[in-house]
Amino acid sequence: MGSRHDTLSCVAAAFPGSVSLIERAYRENSSFRDLCRDYRACAEVLEGWRRSDDEASSLRSREYAELLSELGREIESWLEAMENGSIPPGRGGPR
Repeated sequence: MGSRHDTLSCVAAAFPGSVSLIERAYRENSSFRDLCRDYRACAEVLEGWRRSDDEASSLRSREYAELLSELGREIESWLEAMENGSIPPGRGGPR
């Protein structure tokens, strides 16, 4: 899959006010890295469907947009929990 820099850039672009937290969580926690990779992969697939002329593209775009939104909410939960010093829900939280 993509490089660390590309993944961090993608997530940081979506959450510009949290770059330092994103970098710290990415460096310190493999579950957060997986979440970021999933977010980037979903964003790339969504972009592909949005550019597609395939008759299924509208449906697929909506599905991937919903998934990207869910992944974004999960990242937000991580970032909020890190700011508060607690363990985020979901993928195991920071260690």
